[in-house]
Formats: sequence, C-alpha cells, structure tokens
Amino acid sequence: MAAREVLARPLAALGAGRRERLDTATAQRLLACYGIDVLPATTVHGPEEAVAAAERIGWPVALKTENEVLRHRADLGGVRLDLTDADAVREAMALMEARTREVLGRTSAFEVQAMAPPGVACVVRGTEDDLYGPVVSFGLGGDATELLGDVSHRITPLTASDVSEMVRSVRAAPRLLGHRGLPPVDVAALEDVIARVSVLTDDLPEVVSVTLNPVIVGERGARTTSFSVEVAHPVRQDAGRRALPIPPAEDGERAGVGE
Repeated sequence: MAAREVLARPLAALGAGRRERLDTATAQRLLACYGIDVLPATTVHGPEEAVAAAERIGWPVALKTENEVLRHRADLGGVRLDLTDADAVREAMALMEARTREVLGRTSAFEVQAMAPPGVACVVRGTEDDLYGPVVSFGLGGDATELLGDVSHRITPLTASDVSEMVRSVRAAPRLLGHRGLPPVDVAALEDVIARVSVLTDDLPEVVSVTLNPVIVGERGARTTSFSVEVAHPVRQDAGRRALPIPPAEDGERAGVGE
C-alpha cells in the first residue's frame, strides 16, 4: 500500500526501540494517503522570504513560529493571523522574532501558511498505546484540552456512531453545535477527519503518534493547519483482537471513511 511505501525509508534508518518524528513533507504524504489534506505552508528564515512565500500562497496569510512551545499560542506571540500585505508580514516577523528570543532565549524558523476560514480549533490525535493498541483522541483546542483535560478517547476500529459520540461527549461540544446563537460548524467534516485518523492508526502500528493541531472547523469544511507524525518499529502483536464483529448495515463501514 502507498502508506507503507512512504514509511519504508524512515523506518529502514531507524534503530530498534527508537522513535522519530517524520519531516514535514514525508508526514504530509502519509496523511494524504488517508485523504487528510493540510493547508499549504512554507518554512522561512527572514522577512523577505516570508513576503515571497505569502505572495506565492496568496493573501491573507498566517505567520507562525516553528517552535513547538509557541507555534499554537497566539496569546504568547507565536502566531499572527490575517496578514494582508508585505508590510504586515515584515512587522509581524520583527515582533515575533523579538518575542521568540524573549521567551526561548533564541530565535526560530517561521512558517507562512494560507489562512483557514473562521472556525473552531480542534485537536485530533492517534497514539499507539502499549496496552490498548491504537487510541484516537479528540478535544477542542486551547485550554479546554491542555489544562482541563476535556478530551474523549476511543480504541480503534471506530464506527460512525463511535466518532459521533466522541465529538459530542466533550464538555466543550456546544461550541461546535451553535453555542449562544453562533452558527453551528460542519461537524460532519470534523467527524470525517477523526475517522481517517482512526483508520490510519489502526492500519499502521508503525505510527506511534499522529497529531492534527489545530483542525479548524468552519461552517463548511474542516482544514488541518498543523500536524506531526512519529514512527517506530511496531511492537503490536495482536491486532486481530480489535476487529469488530459484523455490525448492523448502518454501522458497517469503518467510521464512514471512503463513503
């Protein structure tokens, strides 16, 4: 299968018992094998590179640091959104470089990325647990997930009903469904992303961790703006124990992927 071809080279260079984070291009190819598309982004190291990248991608753009501590934290100065011209990009990079040095004691590379439409930031993860095997997790982005532990977990394989329950079981779910008069977002598109992560992690024990953070869920569609994938040689020996019995027709497809 195409996904195993993508993983062949990094796994061949990886020693037993070690895990490695895939480079961006390889991780993106792996995700694409499962129909998980990400917004285009370009790594840059200076303001003129950033301006050139923005012009290729198309305005407006987002500028974010590549550092893992800051890249999702607009409140800490690691992200600037809706930059509409070259001057805005240059100004944002100057401020972000200064902030990066202040927080980290050093500078960082940056990414210029196409802007996602407005929506709710969500986090979708798949991990290879030593006891349970592949586990998929879902929560809303920010403090709801990181500080309050408002996350749902399920062991794969997942049915469409499992995925729907995952989304609605977190306490912050009303933000997706039209909280306080806001329009509801495209929950079906979000569920499709979760389903694809479920199938990926169930298929590939070599993928010990896949994180989509954030997935921006708008009124129409869900767009992944940042991701990471870690791999290792598999230790899973009993994948068959998670095989579902033949269910009723309405739940027969694995989480609806491919419908």
